[in-house]
Amino acid sequence: MKSKHIEALISYRMERSRESIRAAEIMLENEMLTFSMNRVYYSMFYAVQALFVLHKVSFSKHGQVKGYFNRELIKTGIFPVDMGKLYNKVFEYRQKFDYVDFAAPDRDMVSEYIEKAREFHSTIKEYIQTQQQISKD
Repeated sequence: MKSKHIEALISYRMERSRESIRAAEIMLENEMLTFSMNRVYYSMFYAVQALFVLHKVSFSKHGQVKGYFNRELIKTGIFPVDMGKLYNKVFEYRQKFDYVDFAAPDRDMVSEYIEKAREFHSTIKEYIQTQQQISKD
């Protein structure tokens, strides 16, 4: 893939991550807590997918994304262990709240995870920018 295509794909995925955070905020404001939590997960998923462009990998299943992220980006020390734990927890919540009847997050929980999603997005954005600058030098 050409470098301008790589940059465009990364930018697209990071924008989807940012938009998912915004959607989560709007849903929280409208008391749509389960859907808000779903968007929190997807904001992190899209940011991780943007990282994978740099690593030249892609996966069709969410579990594969989580596995690679933990194995290649957390266990290797590229990102802190807490980021891996956060991604794993949000993945678990997405599964629970999307598929288990009557399971729903509360407002405080969703609000807390929206903030964590912002930090997650920001950390990945900074890393990507650093890696792109290194590759240009």
